[in-house]
Amino acid sequence: MKINWGTGILIFLIVFLLAAAGFIFFASQQGINLVHKDYYEKGVDYTHKMETDARSVKYRNAFKISNSATALVVNIEKSLSDKIDSGSVILFRPSDSGKDIRMTVEPKTSEIQFPKKDLLHGRYILKFSWYSEGLKYEIDRPVNVQ
Repeated sequence: MKINWGTGILIFLIVFLLAAAGFIFFASQQGINLVHKDYYEKGVDYTHKMETDARSVKYRNAFKISNSATALVVNIEKSLSDKIDSGSVILFRPSDSGKDIRMTVEPKTSEIQFPKKDLLHGRYILKFSWYSEGLKYEIDRPVNVQ
């Protein structure tokens, strides 16, 4: 049987529409993982974030991250830990926001441990933020859990 040009165009359109419908179905099944639930509101306050980052640069090397056999350990230098009024540490998992881990940091804390039983192997981003004398500071650092 010979296919004429009209039948060829019809077959192409049907295949194209089926492929488009399949892609739309696939895309609608994908999860949306934003860094924060109020992601867009945080974008409006970006100037405050830039000021916080500029203030925090001098503390970039004030903490060390190490992998022990049972935990991911964050050691904070004494010069910084003495200044912390309050704070928090978030281990953000870029591939799955459901695997994020949050901890509060008490004043004068010099070590934070995340048990490895709560962590997956792979990449995390450590977001360490604290307040000192009413000012907010924040450091982000990539971490590989082994």
